[in-house]
Amino acid sequence: MLELLILLMIKHAVADLLLQTIRPPADKTDYFNRGLHWHSFDHSILTLIVLIHFVDWDIAIALALADYIIHLHIDFIKSTICARINITRQDVNYWRIQTLDQIAHYLTYYGIVYVVQYLHT
Repeated sequence: MLELLILLMIKHAVADLLLQTIRPPADKTDYFNRGLHWHSFDHSILTLIVLIHFVDWDIAIALALADYIIHLHIDFIKSTICARINITRQDVNYWRIQTLDQIAHYLTYYGIVYVVQYLHT
């Protein structure tokens, strides 16, 4: 299961860092913003690609959908908090909130690994 966790961390870096550089910036404070959903969809598709090597398709699709929903909400909440307290990337508090955002994403991957491991026992 360590391999799964490592692959999910790599997929996170690709979706959160690389793929966001090729898309227009998204207004993640708008729950219905197309960019926010595309970003969450990127995470979901990459999670699906990783998971098909570890579980059956139905489980992979369910966990990828869960990743989509969770990622969307984590990013929306982070962005909304930053907007409401009027902080930008230049503020130290932004990076503190960003730290919590990343921890929440990593805990999502821990949860996915936990479910996969549970299904394999």
